[in-house]
Amino acid sequence: MFPHLLSVQPATQYKLHLRYDDGTEGVADLAHLAGRGVFRQWDEGDLFFQVKIDPETNALVWNEMLDLDPDNLYLQIKGLTYEQFKDLRKHTPHAAD
Repeated sequence: MFPHLLSVQPATQYKLHLRYDDGTEGVADLAHLAGRGVFRQWDEGDLFFQVKIDPETNALVWNEMLDLDPDNLYLQIKGLTYEQFKDLRKHTPHAAD
């Protein structure tokens, strides 16, 4: 249902530039997660800048304990809620492809 994440590049501390297969790209700000729970690990050395895409799950990963779902970041970049996204998909030809 969501577009596939194609690439990720750290932009600055706590910001990632993401590109999806529907042509959407932009910067997702993760500062609201920094210093909280497992995300404290981002402050250890340069871990935040070691982000990768897991080829099996398409999740953003830093290590075996730290990952993020790219779908919520897609919504952030688009400035949409999940409900708005669903409504757009209903009215877009080939959106389910």
